[in-house]
Amino acid sequence: MKISRSKTLTPDRYTRDPREGPDAPLIEIATNGVELDLGGSVLDGVDRSGVGIRVHDCEGVTIRNGVIRGFYQGILAENIRQFRIENCVVSGNHNPIGSGWLGDDVIPVEGGFGGGIRLIGAIDSVLDGNIAHDNLNGIDLVRCRRVTLRSNDASFNSNVGIHLQLSTDNVIENSRADHCIRFTDRFWNDTADSAGILLEEHSHRNRIVGNSLRYGGDGFFIRANNRHASNDNLVAHNDACFSPNNAFEAVFSEGNVFEENIADFSNYGFWLGYSRNTTVRGNRIRSNRSDGVAIEHGSRNVIENNELADNLVGIRLWWAKSDIGDDPSENYAVRNNTITGSRDAAIFYTATKDVRLDGNKLRGNTRDVVTG
Repeated sequence: MKISRSKTLTPDRYTRDPREGPDAPLIEIATNGVELDLGGSVLDGVDRSGVGIRVHDCEGVTIRNGVIRGFYQGILAENIRQFRIENCVVSGNHNPIGSGWLGDDVIPVEGGFGGGIRLIGAIDSVLDGNIAHDNLNGIDLVRCRRVTLRSNDASFNSNVGIHLQLSTDNVIENSRADHCIRFTDRFWNDTADSAGILLEEHSHRNRIVGNSLRYGGDGFFIRANNRHASNDNLVAHNDACFSPNNAFEAVFSEGNVFEENIADFSNYGFWLGYSRNTTVRGNRIRSNRSDGVAIEHGSRNVIENNELADNLVGIRLWWAKSDIGDDPSENYAVRNNTITGSRDAAIFYTATKDVRLDGNKLRGNTRDVVTG
């Protein structure tokens, strides 16, 4: 069904014409200014193949008020400007069981792995008030700029709730991506880099503010395969508790700011390996199985005004011989933190130069400051 003018569908269940191939989209839009009101209709792919709605090479398109389910990709939009998706449910699309870790570390898989909403090359666009559950990925942004995700719920996806790849200057705010985790067998999971929100491949200057990222493989993750950094992101006022791995993870990147987040009841609160010029400020980091803040081979980082309670180690900094890089561990400002109840030590740093400790309040720790 090709739509070239604004339209409101009659509420119904729509499926593909059996005369069309499985890769044909149910609805296709390639005309500027189209407003498609699904009117509460259900677009049903039935067998999780093909695309529900494909939008491409146009601007000013709006899609609202419908259910898109049962496709390989619920909504796919490419090379678009001023695109909006509002109040849609894009759930129950491609979501294979037992897929394991997805091998996109050498060449990023721009075509994706299927799921809910995927935007490629979107500029100045908005996703507002949508639900994307029970997909492999809930929402993907690839090569996108100035896209705002507001008040969406991308929870209960098995790989990633919200994924940014090669995407800059975007905003993700007041959204949910809880329970985004991939299990590998009945009794144990390595979670296979699943996360509530994942940034990778040069995704710079994004604002990630006020989101719930609980119970994810990681809550929030900046991944840097091939050391392709994602820099200068603001990550503030998010709740990423209850991860079996890291509430917040960022590696091989710099200039990121983590401010006033909650990182409780996980394995690590913050894992920031090989991070540089990074600020960890005003966060609550409590009752993690391992460390509150752990940084290997980091440099020129600031850790200040955090509340760290009942972790194994409050703040751990170190250098060790590694096959993945020989970056130094040096030049830290650790100041005005309150660190209590650490089961091993409040602050533990080894093979690390120029650590400046100032104004920290250390109470009730097994040990306070340990160096080596």
